[in-house]
Amino acid sequence: MRGLDAGTVYGYLDRLADQVETTGKELKESRVKLERLQAELQRGRAELQRVQAELDQYEQAGDRVNEQVVQMFSQAQLVVEEMVQDVTRDTRERIGQARAHERRIVAEAMDTAGQQVRSYAQSAQAQMQSIVDSFATEVDRIGDGPRPGERPGTI
Repeated sequence: MRGLDAGTVYGYLDRLADQVETTGKELKESRVKLERLQAELQRGRAELQRVQAELDQYEQAGDRVNEQVVQMFSQAQLVVEEMVQDVTRDTRERIGQARAHERRIVAEAMDTAGQQVRSYAQSAQAQMQSIVDSFATEVDRIGDGPRPGERPGTI
């Protein structure tokens, strides 16, 4: 074995890139949804402020506002605020999930890379041991050969 299999590494990196891209798309979709809902909330608040301003004008003119209308506006504001809380909570959950997914992907990548490096190191160690053993055998063979000034076969 001369190293990591490039096809396996690139395949894993492609999968990792796909997962990161998917997570990024989900995060982007959540952000777009949040922006849309915040825009709706802003329009709702603007409408509420406009209506409340009109209501103030009627009160200043001496007209009495029906208590039921005031309650409806209060309920509408509560509903809008609750919607904002729900959207904010949902967005935070999705971001948290995306971050957790990202951490899992990175941990898996690090684990896989560590395993591959360990495997490569073990293979390199075995090859090095084989070379050392071969070298030692060769040194022993040369050391057992005739000494300078002696003829082969005479001891």
